[in-house]
Amino acid sequence: MISNIDIKILLGKRIREYRKKHNLTQFQLAECLGIDDKHLSRIELGKNMPQANTILKLAEVFGIEVKDLFEFSYLKPASEIRRELNGLIQNLTDEQLIMTYKYVKSFVI
Repeated sequence: MISNIDIKILLGKRIREYRKKHNLTQFQLAECLGIDDKHLSRIELGKNMPQANTILKLAEVFGIEVKDLFEFSYLKPASEIRRELNGLIQNLTDEQLIMTYKYVKSFVI
C-alpha cells in the first residue's frame, strides 16, 4: 500500500517526467500553471502536494488524462517489482509460463 508521503514523491517524479518529456523548464511549466517555480520544484521533490486545480492544469498542459499522472506503479523499487512478478509467475499455468518466458526472452536478447 502506498502512503501519502509516497504518493507525493511518486506524483512529483511523474510530473518531472512529463515536464522533461515536453522539454519544459520548471519556470515555463510553472508559468503555464500560474504557480511559482519554487512551488513547482517542491511538488516535483515530493514536498508539496499540488492542489486539484493544478493537477487539472497539468493534465491539460501535457495533453493527458488526470489518471495518467497517478500511474506510477513502474516507479516502484526493483525489489518490489521482482517480488510482485514472482507472485504472478506462481499463479501461471505451465502453458502461460512457457509463453511468458518466450515473450520476456525476446526482449532480453
